[in-house]
Amino acid sequence: MSNCTKMISILSRNSRTIISPINNSLTRFLSKSTSTMSSSGEVRTKRLTMDTISDNLKKMEYAVRGKVVIEATRISEELNGEHNHPFDKIIFSNIGNPHAVGQKALTWPRQVLALSQLPDELGIDHPAAPSMFPADAISRAREVKKALKGNGLGAYSHSKGVKAFREDVSAFIENRDGLKKGAIDPEDIFLTTGASDAISMVMTALIKDPSCGVMIPIPQYPIYSALLSLNNGQKVDYFLDEKKEWGLNLDEMERSLKDAKARGVNVCAFVLINPGNPTGQVLSPQEVREVLQFCSRNNLVLLGDEVYQENIYREGDEFYSCRKAAQDLGMVEDNSIELMSFHSVSKGVTGECGQRGGYLEMVGIDNDVKGLLYKLASAKLCSNVSGQAMVSLMCRGPNVDDVSYAKHEAEKKTLFDGLQSRANTVSRGLDSIPGFSCQPAAGAMYVFPKVTMPPGAIREAARVGMTADTLYSIDLLKEAGICVVPASGFGQEEGRYGFRTTFLPTEVDSMIEKIKGHYEKFCAKFSE
Repeated sequence: MSNCTKMISILSRNSRTIISPINNSLTRFLSKSTSTMSSSGEVRTKRLTMDTISDNLKKMEYAVRGKVVIEATRISEELNGEHNHPFDKIIFSNIGNPHAVGQKALTWPRQVLALSQLPDELGIDHPAAPSMFPADAISRAREVKKALKGNGLGAYSHSKGVKAFREDVSAFIENRDGLKKGAIDPEDIFLTTGASDAISMVMTALIKDPSCGVMIPIPQYPIYSALLSLNNGQKVDYFLDEKKEWGLNLDEMERSLKDAKARGVNVCAFVLINPGNPTGQVLSPQEVREVLQFCSRNNLVLLGDEVYQENIYREGDEFYSCRKAAQDLGMVEDNSIELMSFHSVSKGVTGECGQRGGYLEMVGIDNDVKGLLYKLASAKLCSNVSGQAMVSLMCRGPNVDDVSYAKHEAEKKTLFDGLQSRANTVSRGLDSIPGFSCQPAAGAMYVFPKVTMPPGAIREAARVGMTADTLYSIDLLKEAGICVVPASGFGQEEGRYGFRTTFLPTEVDSMIEKIKGHYEKFCAKFSE
């Protein structure tokens, strides 16, 4: 207790009538976090408070690390000691963070990165290096160091990213989409601190004023609505069709655009997430082409979120990129599409979320705009250089005749097969629970089941001021130790309830049984 507070307490006991006005005023200052006592004894009000901070920041929400996850983190800490929870571990299935739930890192990229981090005398030139690392990892680390021009991973790079790494991205896109060598200009590539950073850059550039809007799929990955709030832009929802495995509907896209224009929104861009997050759908080539034609016809910049392009599980499905569609439709040659596409090392089978590596590719973007995006990147100096190196290693792995090739491919297959198996287990398991409906997980890392809420839960949620699926998710956490994200955080049709869960944890069978058992108890508790 401060000396001033002690004085108020003593005086209050002795003479409440005299001190009351002073006590009320000073206590209000001293008890609030917005006030401090300076060294001279003066009471000082804080400059940055909830009243003065950005309203846009206060409006911004990011569900995948929201209320339920905060509570899960608190409970997880309690589990380290004596506790009264009916479980000993939280299953964190709220976010696509593979290594956090036990996925092993691919060996070869980590070997190259380790050698690239070490000084030459302790790494690539150390006498024991050939006995500890395969020759191709040492060779590739030398390439990385050469690309860094002797500066190492600890120095700033070019603001767009290391040129040689961007060349690897260009070659990767060319190989992926069947393009001729040299079709992708490395100067149209930005290496970024994860795909999130690339999306943030583009959204910052797109939203000129509060009338600007961006069409986003519902359900959507919450970074888009969050960045629209932060940049004071307009969210223009278009709904995916749950009954058709979360497919696109051209009529719905037209409706959304028409309604937005009628409200005075200047719609400037369209977001396509393929494979889908949180829905797990994989769009057909025809659906992707329809989106490009829609954007070209309505003069919209297309943002292609393609970070799950390696995660395609269902036989017969394929990843068909926006860049490939633009090429096939002749839109690259006639310059009739503006496209920004994103990829990341965080997903696929690489799963290196903590390395924070991603890229942005631009097609048909005005040269002056490219210059301004470069200025924006320059203001951040550069992206994480270790992450840039990991992007290069994802895009260009060991050569077929390298000693590491067979092991690297085997590791990737093992990881992919595990994801594919768990995708089927979780989507089918949840769909089998009475009261649940879950579309197949054709791709990505998530399922997005629909849950029938008992009437009592809906009333109780309204009483406590939260959505019914938030109430459900918190109850699931406290009773079963499973952390999911309420579907309301991603957007959904009125009257629908559900959640998003990953199938990354290895204990998916027990997870399904726990969800089933909990739902039966939840319905009984809120049946009336």
